[in-house]
Amino acid sequence: MIRIKDGQFIDETGRTLSLRGVNLSGSAKVPASPDGATWIKESLANHRNVSFVNRPLPLDEADSHFSRLKSWGFTTIRLVITWEAVEHAGPGIYDTAYLKYLTELVKKADEHGMSVIIDPHQDAWSRFTGGDGAPGWTLELAGFNLDHLDDCGAALTHQHYGDSLPRMIWPSNYNKLAVATMFTLFFAGRDFAPNCLVEGVNI
Repeated sequence: MIRIKDGQFIDETGRTLSLRGVNLSGSAKVPASPDGATWIKESLANHRNVSFVNRPLPLDEADSHFSRLKSWGFTTIRLVITWEAVEHAGPGIYDTAYLKYLTELVKKADEHGMSVIIDPHQDAWSRFTGGDGAPGWTLELAGFNLDHLDDCGAALTHQHYGDSLPRMIWPSNYNKLAVATMFTLFFAGRDFAPNCLVEGVNI
């Protein structure tokens, strides 16, 4: 069994492990259906009715990719998933088709002798605030109108800014109203918004 000691991976005999792996992958941050590519303005519409099945890759291509990675000497996969992929339809409504897909993908990796580290990923809170991670309904519960986040400067998304989006501008969203508010509510809602309740529970 692998454990962590002093920031290092340690095996059963006490040796430090150096994992050789790859990130799989940035494409997992957006829906497969409808196409969630950040340059498509409509990709932020109908956010509760999306599917991340086949992100980052279709199951029927997994053997080919994993065998190639194994032949290159890789033994570990960092598998990116997002909260939105699992619970996009609403609070407590889980996408079982996506969870089944993930299970099958991890089994495929195991068949090729690949270890998998599942990375519950987020950047700048959500796709709707210029990053990826949380479902759109989280912002709606906090009172944000998803259609106007860019218009009022609460967020900056590629979808609204257009293809002239400057490189690496997306992290500026961490200092904009929508992301700053969501992280404050998520981690300290009871302290900073004690009267902000969702179905009787502090946000």
